Formats: sequence, C-alpha cells, structure tokens
Amino acid sequence: MPEVLDRCQACRARLAENAVCPRCGCDFSLARQALVQGRCRLEQALRSLASGDRAAARAHVDASLALNRLRMADALKSFLADERQSTRTAPAEDSRVSVVPPRGGVTEPARHRHSELLELDCSGLQE
Repeated sequence: MPEVLDRCQACRARLAENAVCPRCGCDFSLARQALVQGRCRLEQALRSLASGDRAAARAHVDASLALNRLRMADALKSFLADERQSTRTAPAEDSRVSVVPPRGGVTEPARHRHSELLELDCSGLQE
C-alpha cells in the first residue's frame, strides 16, 4: 500500500478528503486510519528512542510496520537491529574517555523546520 492514499485502489479515481471513492464507492476509511496509526506508532518509536528506551522503540516500530510499511520505519528497525548487534560485540568501554556536558546545562531538543507539518493526533492510540 502506498504511503499516501490519494487514489482509489479499485478504479484509480482521485480521492479527496472523503474516504469513500466518488466513482466506485469503495470505502478506504480503515486503510487511512491504519496509515495514520502507523505514522503515530513511528512517532512514538522515535520519542522512545530519543528518551533512551530502546525496547519500547523496537516495540513501537514493529507495530508501525505492521500497520504501514514506511521507509523511515524500515530504516529505524534496521538501525535498532544494527545497534543491538554492535553492542553485543563492542569492546569494553575505555575508562579514559569522559563525557563533557554541554555549556549552560541541558538543552532543548532541536525541532525540524517542518515539524508542525508532522504533528499527528495520536491521543486515541492504545499503548
């Protein structure tokens, strides 16, 4: 299924905001809902990864991929898998390496310049 459902899968008519095809009457409301929920799960996976909860990020990205095969979700899943494999074979940490915090304390996370376009209403999702 495409990442954006803008054409009817039965007759290829252009779909507007309405989830029912104006030409053949196919109802795509459940398909559109799955696309939105898949994006919301991907967003939750990214938030979990940003907060350091990799197990939750893996669970959310798997749920996202079950609903919608987004390229970003595939990339995140392979990143988490590569990271898991590299931590198993990683050498012991060097005690001479130190982490220096940023000047001025904790900084706010950077926002993408189009982040307002990416905001989704994921409040109805069950955990």
